[in-house]
Amino acid sequence: MRFLDSHFHLMVEEFEEDRESVLQRALDQGVKDLMVITLDHAETKKAIAFNQAHGNPFLIAAGIFPEDLDKDNEAYWKEFCELCAKPEIAAIGEIGLEYHWVRDVELRRKQKLLFVKQIELAKSLNKPYLVHSRDAMQDTFDIMKAHGGRGLVHCFPGSLEMAKEFHKLGFYTAIGGAITFKNARHAVEVVKGMDIRYLLSETDSPYMAPVPHRGHRNEPSYIPMIVEKMAEVRNVSLEEMAEQIHHNWMNFLSLDTIKL
Repeated sequence: MRFLDSHFHLMVEEFEEDRESVLQRALDQGVKDLMVITLDHAETKKAIAFNQAHGNPFLIAAGIFPEDLDKDNEAYWKEFCELCAKPEIAAIGEIGLEYHWVRDVELRRKQKLLFVKQIELAKSLNKPYLVHSRDAMQDTFDIMKAHGGRGLVHCFPGSLEMAKEFHKLGFYTAIGGAITFKNARHAVEVVKGMDIRYLLSETDSPYMAPVPHRGHRNEPSYIPMIVEKMAEVRNVSLEEMAEQIHHNWMNFLSLDTIKL
């Protein structure tokens, strides 16, 4: 079986001591569709170098996180566009809206402008984008609907009804370890009732570890546990669910085949 982790932060300090082992454990578990998220230029360059040194086992996304508005200046944006145009960068992300910690109306307005700017960059480069949305579901939907492109909402926080609206527009929803939590009512409802063609799996590691690792560092080798829960919710085999998610990922990337 081939598993997908569409969103994990391999280059952060939590993995500094055992990054190679973390990657190898994932590959050993069949997690061979991998997208590493980077959130500043240094991290992006570090990911490119690490990937090349290890035979390019993963894809890389580069983005400006919504709270990092200080990076939205001419010099940083110029280098960001140059990095994103490189063939080593497969997607733009994570980008989006973070309202949970941001109450100021003007700061939210600036987040929306930065979000739109990065979507338009992704479209100009013909690359997909990966979206963070927290306490901002309606604004996220409105912006994605207005600007289009190939997008997914990671760690999907919305209702089943909202997921269906995203799917109507061709956007994907990624679900992580939260589906294994005892109180995971919304995630379970989304996976059970959504259009299966738009479902993706992720860890968001080192955060949000699934049961039985909840409360500890997450890593991509735990993806089979997440996909197994998805299969249980949909009443299908693990093999069938893994194959469907891989097919969805290829469609999201707009690739017929991919070798990792």
